[in-house]
Amino acid sequence: MTAHFQETLAVGQRELNVRAEINNMRVAALWQVLLPIAGEIRSVKISTAQTQDFVDFAISIDCMPFAALCTIVDRLGSMTWVTSAKVTPD
Repeated sequence: MTAHFQETLAVGQRELNVRAEINNMRVAALWQVLLPIAGEIRSVKISTAQTQDFVDFAISIDCMPFAALCTIVDRLGSMTWVTSAKVTPD
């Protein structure tokens, strides 16, 4: 299943995007990293492109300092199963 839609982010809202190979995805590890900011998460979208063997997570987050999100991106980026992690808008 692949989702191809984009919602406009509300003012002050950011989106954390995480990509991993389908066979290497560690969902529990992702949620452990996100647990400290769970109260700020507004929505999670999961899409897969099985022809490309990737799964993408788009996590919408309200009113969180950019530096704090960068720390989370750095932590996710250090995990061997994550192929990319970024925050938008930056």
